[in-house]
Amino acid sequence: MSKILTYLLVFLSFTAQSADFEAFFPHLIKVEGTFFTVTQYDAGGATKFGVTYAVYKTWCNGKIMEVVPCDKDRNGKITTNDLRLTVLQDVKPIYKTQYWDICKADLIENQAVAENIVDMVVHCGMGYDRSHIKALQRIVGVSQDGKIGPKTLRAINQGNSSKIYNDLVKYRKSFYKKLTLKKRTQKKFLKGWYKRLLILKSIHYSHDEVKKLSPLGFSRVVPMDSNLVYGCYRQTTDLTNQVIQTYE
Repeated sequence: MSKILTYLLVFLSFTAQSADFEAFFPHLIKVEGTFFTVTQYDAGGATKFGVTYAVYKTWCNGKIMEVVPCDKDRNGKITTNDLRLTVLQDVKPIYKTQYWDICKADLIENQAVAENIVDMVVHCGMGYDRSHIKALQRIVGVSQDGKIGPKTLRAINQGNSSKIYNDLVKYRKSFYKKLTLKKRTQKKFLKGWYKRLLILKSIHYSHDEVKKLSPLGFSRVVPMDSNLVYGCYRQTTDLTNQVIQTYE
């Protein structure tokens, strides 16, 4: 069986009527980790399950109904200690509403492509002036307005899924490299960022296909190192998706 046919079959297996957040969430947590961390030079600051304190606080302050209590220690305010006390189910609606839904991933047919797009936004935000979304639009060949609308979704769904996926991986790798050149303090995280891409790809492809097809230059799938997995750029947004803080 040719590489191209194998490639196609793998992607077809991830393709359904629409992508599923429930399938994506455990994949995301696998690369984000479950520990509460505060790491020097990590732009995100205090983080748990990949959710930064800034995102958690913004989410909590914007909630209309407190289905999931945010003030975990019941001291009357939202602090990093509340983030430390969160459990996995507390952050699930944050990822669903603030990332998956904002990317309109339910309208993307290919699961692997949807996961790659949303993971990029989780890990790096939309980018300055929505540069990451514009990069996606450049890959699929539509006008680069930074908004995921009908034309962008149509191009994603009608395009070559494997090419879109791998072009986006290459873009992310290039962005990570450029970021470390601009901010030397981030260089210590580069290996972990590359591993993140490779592990997600190992979920979307068989182990053998990862070794053959990975554009990252690794020859094997490597386990995540919790000391290396931090956000390349954490963008805090409010519930209307307005940028509050940027890093790039």
